[in-house]
Amino acid sequence: MTAVAHTDTLVKSTTCYECDANCLFDVTIDASGRAIKVEGLPNCPRGQLQLERQYHPDRLLYPLKRVGAKGSGEFERISWEEALDTIAARLQQTKAAHGAPAVGFFAGYTKEARPQLQRLAHAFGSPNYLTESGCCFSATMVAEKLTYGYKLKTTSTVESPKTRCVLVWSTNASGSIPPFENHHLASRKKGRKMIVVDPRRTETAELADIHLQIRPGTDGALALGFHHLIFKNGWQDQAFLDEWANGLDAFRDYIQAFPPERVAAICGISEADLCAAVELFATTNPAQIAMSPTSTVQHSNGFQNHRAMILLSAVTGNIDREGGNRFFNDKVLPKPIELFDVCKNELPPRIGDEVFPIWTKYWPAAQSMLMPDCILEGKPQPLKTLLAMGINTAMWANSKRMEQALGALDFFAVSDFFHNPATLQADIVLPAATSLERTALIAYPGCAYQGEVKYRHQALPPRGEAKPDGQIFLELGVKLGMAEQFWHGNLAASWEEMGEGLPDDIRKEAWENPAGVTVYSPVIEELVDMGFLDADRQWRINGFRTATGKIEFDSVELKAHGYDGLPTYREPMESPLSTPELLADYPLVLTSGGRQKFFTHSQQHNVAAMLAYDPHPRVQLHPDDAAARGISTGDAVEVRSARGMVQFRADVTDIMKPGVAHCFHGWNEANVNELTDDQHLDPISGFPPFKSLLCEVRKVAEG
Repeated sequence: MTAVAHTDTLVKSTTCYECDANCLFDVTIDASGRAIKVEGLPNCPRGQLQLERQYHPDRLLYPLKRVGAKGSGEFERISWEEALDTIAARLQQTKAAHGAPAVGFFAGYTKEARPQLQRLAHAFGSPNYLTESGCCFSATMVAEKLTYGYKLKTTSTVESPKTRCVLVWSTNASGSIPPFENHHLASRKKGRKMIVVDPRRTETAELADIHLQIRPGTDGALALGFHHLIFKNGWQDQAFLDEWANGLDAFRDYIQAFPPERVAAICGISEADLCAAVELFATTNPAQIAMSPTSTVQHSNGFQNHRAMILLSAVTGNIDREGGNRFFNDKVLPKPIELFDVCKNELPPRIGDEVFPIWTKYWPAAQSMLMPDCILEGKPQPLKTLLAMGINTAMWANSKRMEQALGALDFFAVSDFFHNPATLQADIVLPAATSLERTALIAYPGCAYQGEVKYRHQALPPRGEAKPDGQIFLELGVKLGMAEQFWHGNLAASWEEMGEGLPDDIRKEAWENPAGVTVYSPVIEELVDMGFLDADRQWRINGFRTATGKIEFDSVELKAHGYDGLPTYREPMESPLSTPELLADYPLVLTSGGRQKFFTHSQQHNVAAMLAYDPHPRVQLHPDDAAARGISTGDAVEVRSARGMVQFRADVTDIMKPGVAHCFHGWNEANVNELTDDQHLDPISGFPPFKSLLCEVRKVAEG
């Protein structure tokens, strides 16, 4: 971090943490030590307005102990010594009475202290380290690794000049991918065609040559319909498939059941548009698929749907090619300190090993979506005590049940910036330091071959008695009698040990240069050494790191665990076709979670300057659906599902597909996930169906 002095102010360069892009910016600090300005984060309101959260009057600044009933919000201030002693004692009590696995360790936002928390879990003897990745990102990674042996790069901020066609599937750069409106998908490009798949006519869809406005949850059927037409017309790269496809014959047989007329009917789109989109994608090479790392898998059949989608890159010969979808390679990485090898080799099964063994094989955590079952029903294993950072019940489907579960724990401690429905159930609440107040070693994965390593120095002293989450976990390790394993509570020493995994020159520059160090995957040199100067298609030297060494169209690994090896399509467990008996009460398809650049999930919703951009929780409805219910924009409405009712403000807009209601997420006072289904998780990943359910919307009567 650099510091530049001006008369009575100081300017420090540091790293933002309002999303995972880790952008460099400058913060100006006055003579009293208060930050007064941030610069260098154009087009990002989250970054520009982070000081409003830094100095928010409701921010948690001191350790608290609950003195009223759970959920009452009645707390009293206590010392750090009492807080940490209490937590350590209660963890030990649970361990003595029920075993260490009955203690869960959960990491939500922020993510930077995860290595220290995971280390604490496993050193304590619990395999049950859990994260928000139980419903975010991880399922796409697992599906891609199982199918290709590699993670794919599908949301790159770096444009390939060779891409001639991009198939944008359920993502909208203007609201979700920095630099937002300046992202390469947020404008038309000469020589590049664009197809967009989305139930909403987003800003990205407005730019499309073809917009396929599908019914939520039917992505798998659409992808299989693409495959059907590609093979029917001979547009596949057959030579590539002959060498590198496993199970292709079975796959070709299966897709015969998805002709365009059937797919158009399932998805609710024009057959002509479908055929035109497939031809454009398959014959305009190189072509690339751009997808959200989350939305495609938040369905009851999301894992297999995602596999069907990503196999389009293989069928058209666009896998790991410049202009297509590249493999996502490891770069220079810090030394792991999480003790996950201890978890795998010495500890009992994690939550989720019992029911989602494919997901837990590839993901180094327990499946957090099972936490309510573990707490309330003791299955697949009991959870009695929880230590968490950045947890919010809004992350769970059927959120009120998760709130009930937190209230049923024997003991619950949490760190956060502000109170939320989860912290109100806690016995101890700890004040967390912001990114301006904490150090961190950041290894940003970047793009296919290129990433960054940075070390963020502390820019401001913590307000009140706030502490970095990582510091809290190290101090708890010391309290639990493991001082040596936890660097005697020295957070900087933990980052330094992680830094030992970096080459000396990279480590030195990462610590000294606020901009960090650009690092590259060694596979580039390997390709060049082998004579492949184009430095792509690394399968030419390494093959595909799957069970068969080939692309898994019919996965032997899935079949070995009793799943369909093919990327089979299943209707959403709750839909107009699968549950017609619900349509009388819930005639609309409910989807949720469209991203906005103003908010990171439930964060920033308490910042007045941010709410000026979007002040109310909204449900978007097509004008025809609104008119049939007597609803106008701005009306207070009730959105109901089989799980409950939540009030929103109506936003009547023709960007919506008729028959579909879309609710924005992350509002504690209007939490759409109180309406979503926690009983029909994806059978492979355990992900909940946030984005394809049924609902009804009614105007709230005046008075």
